[in-house]
Amino acid sequence: MGIIHSLSADLINQIAAGEVIESTHSILKELIENSIDAGATKIEIATDSAGFGRILVSDNGHGIQKEDLPLAIKRYATSKIQDFHDLEHLFTFGFRGEALASIASVSLMVLESGTEGNRTAYRVTVEEGKIVAEEEIPFFLGTKIEIKDLFYNTPVRRKFLKTETGEEKKNRARVQTMAVSEPSIGFRYLQNGKEVLNVVPEDGLERVLSVYGENLRDHLLPVNSSRNGMTLRGWISHPDFYKSSRTGQFFFVNNRSVELKFSAQILKRCYGELLPGGAFPYAYLFFDLPREFVDVNVHPQKKEVRFLSEETITGILFQGITEVLRTSTPVEFLEMRRRLSMPIPYENRGGNSSFGSGFGGPGFGFGAGQGMFGNLQTEGETLIGPSSIEGREGFSLEGIGAGTNLHLLGENLTKHNLFVPKKHYGVLFETFILAEAEDGLYIIDQHTAHERIRYEEVLRDLKSKAYKSQSLLTPIRLELTKEEAEEMLEERSRFLELGITLEPFSGGTILIREVPSYIDPGKETETILDLWERFKQKDPEDKELYDEMAKCVACRSAIKKGDQVSDPIIGELLQRLSYCENPSLCPHGRPTLIKLTRKDLETMFHRI
Repeated sequence: MGIIHSLSADLINQIAAGEVIESTHSILKELIENSIDAGATKIEIATDSAGFGRILVSDNGHGIQKEDLPLAIKRYATSKIQDFHDLEHLFTFGFRGEALASIASVSLMVLESGTEGNRTAYRVTVEEGKIVAEEEIPFFLGTKIEIKDLFYNTPVRRKFLKTETGEEKKNRARVQTMAVSEPSIGFRYLQNGKEVLNVVPEDGLERVLSVYGENLRDHLLPVNSSRNGMTLRGWISHPDFYKSSRTGQFFFVNNRSVELKFSAQILKRCYGELLPGGAFPYAYLFFDLPREFVDVNVHPQKKEVRFLSEETITGILFQGITEVLRTSTPVEFLEMRRRLSMPIPYENRGGNSSFGSGFGGPGFGFGAGQGMFGNLQTEGETLIGPSSIEGREGFSLEGIGAGTNLHLLGENLTKHNLFVPKKHYGVLFETFILAEAEDGLYIIDQHTAHERIRYEEVLRDLKSKAYKSQSLLTPIRLELTKEEAEEMLEERSRFLELGITLEPFSGGTILIREVPSYIDPGKETETILDLWERFKQKDPEDKELYDEMAKCVACRSAIKKGDQVSDPIIGELLQRLSYCENPSLCPHGRPTLIKLTRKDLETMFHRI
């Protein structure tokens, strides 16, 4: 007797459920997409116990007719395609007809719907994929689908899922993403009876801000690009506003949220050195493409799509982002240029110069005196220095002191024997400082070097409590979602340990009442949000708190590639680097300097 046999319809549906239903957020996606396809202008969602207890999705769309209700829960029954040709011209999200059947096979389902022209609506109750009851109910227009006891008959599936808290975060993220993809639809979402999202129909930018917070408003740049009937629209963040993960990057193809395998690389390439290492820009980008150009039928959950020409899509993405970054100078750099172009007196008198806070304002780590170089006055000198080293004799560092605030390091301050510079010869490629020491030639990355300086300064201040918390005359407002605000306030004690006082205000608004002196003025919001993002990803122990804070501040206050800096300031930077505990690496492990010894050079030129 043969051993091959056909599987039962119930088992086939449960296997299909494993492909379609990753977890409760997958069910939310399928049900919300059905509501969108039904022409809904308002969608309400509710989940209990992360959706394992109950999921309810209701809409005001055109509904399902009575005779179609039994077919709606049958596998591969759909109103959205008729033949293979339709797959190339899809205008709907759901189309294969397996979602409801798969969900019904692993849960208890109640499906209610009403359509125009009827006096009553209808309800069907489904258990293990089979209708067990049908009845008339009072009329309403639209559809309500209630899912209960998910995976009750496949408990092994339930064991492999995350905790309820983790699944609730995934559910919320899923609804938020879908709300951003369809700004013309109102969304309301309740978790365990508590409202976590409520947005009305609005334009695209306002929807992004409604979902992800008003803090983004002044930091987003519009993107608009088109080619051969294809368009890219949306927003990316200023290079001075970023996250420490890719969780702020969203891509949509014809309003469908998708994962683009090349997107992260393209973004990184476009921003280049505008972003420090480990930084990721925000992106909310929408591709509007001809339907026949996209194949959405390549993934059971439709998370990935295939393009007729991937090169065309990457070209549009690269073009759109680079145009914006090329034409929109970030605020930070405008401010930097303004500060660097201010006339600063300088006079090398052969003694210790009094470096103060003139360069870059507080947080740039060059002292806190009254002026950049005390009260010395010399007209015509500016901080913008030549970037070329041609014909230069070198700028001696012997007459430059170690900065007015190096006394904070303690009485036993000594230079690090790894790097003791004598003079420098300018900057190559607006990035690399050439400097000479007794033991050879050094090439120093001005950004990573300044990061190391700032990191050690802030870390030292935190450990010794040498900073002061400053009360703000006007509190800074953080505009978050309600859930995010609650999560952030749970970390209030950690922020307080770092000199930051947070206070709940209303809804998703948090007020920053006090900030520490080591955070640059104007950088409070970005720094605090960056730190909170690190908390969410890493959950650092108390002993790591100071380290994470110091890294956040160092990233956001350091000199960047392309910032032109004068000889005296380069000299001060090199002197301060020589006093660092670890001058050779930035806080993220990237090198700050490379050394070529005399022997190395002589070997290269075959002198030895």
